[in-house]
Amino acid sequence: MARDISIAIIEPIGGHGGMDYYDFGLCRGLLAAGCHVSLYTCDETADPVISGLGFYPLYRHIYGNGSLWLRALHFIGGTLAALKKAVASGEIIWHYQVFNVLMKDIVVITLAKLFRRKVVLTVHDVNSVNSLSGPATWKSKITGWVYQRADRIIVHNMVSQRELESLGVPSAKIRVIAHGNYLDSMREMGSPAEARRALGISESAKVVLFFGQIKDTKGLDLLIEALPEVAREVPDVVLLIAGRPLKTRFESYEALIDKLGVRARCRLHIGYVPDDEVAAYHAAADLVALPYRRIYQSGVLIMAMTYGRPVVVSDLPGMTEIITNGVNGYVFPQGSKDALARTLISALRDGKESQRVAARASEYIRKYHNWNSIGRETAELYDSVLAL
Repeated sequence: MARDISIAIIEPIGGHGGMDYYDFGLCRGLLAAGCHVSLYTCDETADPVISGLGFYPLYRHIYGNGSLWLRALHFIGGTLAALKKAVASGEIIWHYQVFNVLMKDIVVITLAKLFRRKVVLTVHDVNSVNSLSGPATWKSKITGWVYQRADRIIVHNMVSQRELESLGVPSAKIRVIAHGNYLDSMREMGSPAEARRALGISESAKVVLFFGQIKDTKGLDLLIEALPEVAREVPDVVLLIAGRPLKTRFESYEALIDKLGVRARCRLHIGYVPDDEVAAYHAAADLVALPYRRIYQSGVLIMAMTYGRPVVVSDLPGMTEIITNGVNGYVFPQGSKDALARTLISALRDGKESQRVAARASEYIRKYHNWNSIGRETAELYDSVLAL
């Protein structure tokens, strides 16, 4: 076990985009492993009041509709303030969270190296998952160059490791460590009946939940297209959509809903979902659908399993490394509307079997996505970095 290591966790998204759940779980796991931990995040993140954690919301005014240049200057200022604090506190390891390499990430990593910090990256998305076409060749070359500057890289699955290796990152630099569960941050769910009344859904309905950021790569259109076939076999089915669009316009999905004549079967809650409402959406659901076309790792998947809800996922490697069809979830061939409909119908019809699947998912998530185990593995990685 690592002892007396001081760590700076740099994660500017925080409460702005739902990363605070992940941040707090990682910090708790590292503290339990004997590390000294500081979290540097944005001013939209609420203080979790975790004993022993240094909490510094130094990334201020980096989000909103203000001038892009001004927000960029605030971001650089936040990074410099975090570095100054980290250096003064003896935090040699600079652990930064990456979602597809952007200019801001290059700035953070370059400044950390200039300040002689050891850089550990957790790469959540090796390349952007906002586009089905994938990155341009020049962008992949820049991405690979940036990743090679890190001392060590953490990914959450083998598909990410293989893609990093294809970008020229040595396998010895990469460590696969699981994405943790949300048990420490989940709210009291309440009863399904109460949740449905609050959301305007009949207590007898069969509810399919699509939750989280709405991107073109997440396959919401496929789910909507499958809805008429599901409704023919499950007449009381309701599709509950809760989340905020990202780089897409929800009007296109509404047009599809109207074209297929399924508006009466849809409950739309489009926008940011506050932390205190997350549990209610899951309580109202019979299952959670993730018909994604492109993904590395899904926090929505981990959250649904944490809340004890059966999941339906596409057969992407990032999903099937966690979900075994019929055991702890349901899997369908990516992009097949008919297969998605059949899978949903089967899962909704056999409620008892779905409950057994959900119970196995809960057991799985507790066993293999435990933050204390993740904290120990990460602390061991830090040991190897300090030995370089």
